[in-house]
Amino acid sequence: MKWLSKGKREDFEIKGFINAYCKLPHGRKFDIVRKEEKPDYVVRDIETGEQFGVELTSVYLNNRSVPDVHMRYHVDPVEIPYNREEIEVYKIRIIETILDKIKKAQKEYDTSLPLILSIYVNEYISIYMDDKEWQSLVNQYEDIFDAMSPFVEIVFWPLPNDGVFSVKPGR
Repeated sequence: MKWLSKGKREDFEIKGFINAYCKLPHGRKFDIVRKEEKPDYVVRDIETGEQFGVELTSVYLNNRSVPDVHMRYHVDPVEIPYNREEIEVYKIRIIETILDKIKKAQKEYDTSLPLILSIYVNEYISIYMDDKEWQSLVNQYEDIFDAMSPFVEIVFWPLPNDGVFSVKPGR
């Protein structure tokens, strides 16, 4: 399996984020204003015209997930065993990624618009992470989510059953 180029991945992810975001209870319909760097995109609420910067990222279980698991060609369906330890490791990787993005955004990003961090949950074991699991992550790391400035929201997608989960400071 050939992995997509950075540009194609970002195009796929921004479109996926836009489709996922409108499914949230407070969801909005966005269109793309422009491609940028730091943040990756500027989007606009179709109804209000309000603009947001969107930073895209994806999180994997480890640095070998893509070449060893995700890029392998599988003829038959692949069994994804439930593994509590891997889920906990994955949650730590997610938190590390969030902390890294917060630090970078505070120092390097254009913060003239409200910023949203889009996390493409692109690891097979995430099929075992339902809304309760995501809320548990938020509760466990409440101090990080309450201090996620300059991001006004973090959005996790796609979750099982085409789900999406959002966190705002102070929830």
